[in-house]
Amino acid sequence: MSSSQYAAIGVHDSIWTGRRVRLRGLEPKEWPRFRDNDLNTTNQRHGDRVHPPRSDASYERWAAEQAVRTESDELWLVIADVNDDRPVGSIRTLRADPTAGLFWYGVAIFKEEQRRGYASEAIRIVQRYMFGERRYTKCQAEVFGDNAASLGLHQSLGFVLEGRLRKASFREGSRQDIVIFGMTIEEFRNLR
Repeated sequence: MSSSQYAAIGVHDSIWTGRRVRLRGLEPKEWPRFRDNDLNTTNQRHGDRVHPPRSDASYERWAAEQAVRTESDELWLVIADVNDDRPVGSIRTLRADPTAGLFWYGVAIFKEEQRRGYASEAIRIVQRYMFGERRYTKCQAEVFGDNAASLGLHQSLGFVLEGRLRKASFREGSRQDIVIFGMTIEEFRNLR
């Protein structure tokens, strides 16, 4: 669907759409874009960890499963450029605990799409949904201690540094710290 078709049906009035990005489900045919991103070792290290190579059939199966996921508070969404709807990354919520009112999230932007404001807007959209629609009261994120870009992003978004797990991750042959950031619903509201 083109950006003009989205505008015609009012998608720009959606909670899932910002100035730069639209969060949406994965279309099964988009699996090659995510496979290609996974071929970049640096992207894998910054997003999670280096995974062994997978077959195209495995990616196709994964994409088909993502495309039909049922609604829950543990989301996995494509970050798409609002102008042409091409995938530029993904964002997910995890460890969502409605009783405690706490959710975590992870965001990954394809290497060639970084530094364009996609991650910050996607994070804000997810926070707006989880705080405003799902009644969560706190958002947390883990960042690898050597990922200067992600550390800076979270600081610029107003997240509070809550702690550092020393040498809690192993990457590139050495131990890395994990930095924990948090933001309460009150802090989120005060930013607007």
